Amino acid sequence: NVASENWLISPAYDLSGLSAPYFTFQNAYNYSGNPIQVFVSTDYDGSSNPTTQGNWTSLPFTLSGGSWTWVSSGNIDLSSYTSNNVHIAIQYTGGSTGGSTWEIDDLKIIG
Repeated sequence: NVASENWLISPAYDLSGLSAPYFTFQNAYNYSGNPIQVFVSTDYDGSSNPTTQGNWTSLPFTLSGGSWTWVSSGNIDLSSYTSNNVHIAIQYTGGSTGGSTWEIDDLKIIG
């Protein structure tokens, strides 16, 4: 196990014309360690280090219970972020003494 922080960041989306957009994805994991997190930003520049650039807001979602069991994140409400520069990120943080393995699939923004 190696301590690490990894971000999967979407391109900028224009959600300004949508009235009730939401984000959804499937997730599964195994082994012990930190859960993934989902964030949204409307001021990220699209290329800098996300830990030092942009304001990121954590969004609640449903996590897999483990044992490679796939679950839906549920509909993650994006209606407060209807602008033309929306980035969605999934962050994974692994530790030097333990690390879970996550799989994600079927990422969608629906509006």
